[in-house]
Amino acid sequence: MIGSGVSESKHRKQQPSASTSGGLLEVEAIADGDAPRGGGGSMSSSPHVSGANGTLLRSPSASKDRRDHALLAAFFLAILAVENTASMLARRYAVGVLKLQFSKNAVLAVNELMKMAFSVAMEAKRIREGSRDGVSPRRHPILGRGNSGGLRAHLRRVARHSPRMAVPALVYLVVNLISYPALERINASVFTAISQLKVLATAFFAVVMLGTPVSLRKWRTLTVMVLGVTLVSWQSAPAATSGNSGDAARTGVSPDYLFGVACAGVQTMLSGFGSIYFELVLKRGVGPVLDAANPSASTHEREKFSVWDRNVQLALWSSAIYLPAAWLETGGELLRGWTPLVWLIAMLHASGGVLVALSVLYSSSVTKTVAVCASLVLTTVLGNAFFGAPLDGPIALGCGVVILSVFAYRDDCEVEETLARLRADRLA
Repeated sequence: MIGSGVSESKHRKQQPSASTSGGLLEVEAIADGDAPRGGGGSMSSSPHVSGANGTLLRSPSASKDRRDHALLAAFFLAILAVENTASMLARRYAVGVLKLQFSKNAVLAVNELMKMAFSVAMEAKRIREGSRDGVSPRRHPILGRGNSGGLRAHLRRVARHSPRMAVPALVYLVVNLISYPALERINASVFTAISQLKVLATAFFAVVMLGTPVSLRKWRTLTVMVLGVTLVSWQSAPAATSGNSGDAARTGVSPDYLFGVACAGVQTMLSGFGSIYFELVLKRGVGPVLDAANPSASTHEREKFSVWDRNVQLALWSSAIYLPAAWLETGGELLRGWTPLVWLIAMLHASGGVLVALSVLYSSSVTKTVAVCASLVLTTVLGNAFFGAPLDGPIALGCGVVILSVFAYRDDCEVEETLARLRADRLA
């Protein structure tokens, strides 16, 4: 069977996942963007071989590849959770304790420039090593060793194919802008509670845009997690300072209040859409592929830009948005009021952007959102230790619900992966 599968695989395009006719079988651990990019379809580079009946069988190296992939995903998700906690605590200390005055748009612009510089450096390292697309550096038409213009030519090409990344940049801008009219009409606790629905919104767009199957057990776990995060956020938010209870009651049913709730809901949906759109472009981007034998020839094959390329593209468009806004806000003094702590916040923002991209590449936007929710527990505990933030019974209960939900989500993924493997073995 395997011998015939090898002969067939020479004429069959390699696929990262397999499915039954009912669409119930999916190999989730290997993301679309992590397939080999050589385009030759060699058996040595693929974690699967194709059986005689068309089913996918694992090669001996598949288990090790999947373990390495899972370890990288867990590593990046854990570091992202720690970074998110550090960023939130640093901002809380700078704004809430020290009362520092600085331009938030300037911080966003500088962090995008930092992220761009780091991504360019990582891509330059890839070019020097000749590792891109598995092509030898002496043979690659653009990235060849000794070609001093290779990096510049590659960056020009990255910039030329960057318009698709303008969509998430604009989405995140609208997300930031729409939060202001929402907070003007509803209190912070209601706004924060609605914002936690981003987990479900991300899962929804993953199903619609990526075709990712989300089982009922996962929907159940994600819903319980949202309830736990909402409980923590609601109890941690400062009490609303409203007038008498009659005014509060009237405000709660007024069209103005409903408009604020609608703005918060739109912000949550856009946030989920932006996350999934970024994952879609990161893993399924399209660009022209150069032929090593004839560099002037153009083809229409798929090419996936590296995660560093996509970070550069997103940073280009984000910088084009935030730099003018910061310039107008500060009158040209972008670094006015900056201290070492503000620089640290900008660096944390930049590292967070890189970690988000790596987490999405090696797992998914939904899993990344779960990790961010888990960081809320760490932020709550450390906020209570350092700043005296509230940590009463309901908050502790909500933290417990979130922790249990994170482990339940991990178990759900393992159960579904095991079921998929059993179905694959039965089909084999």
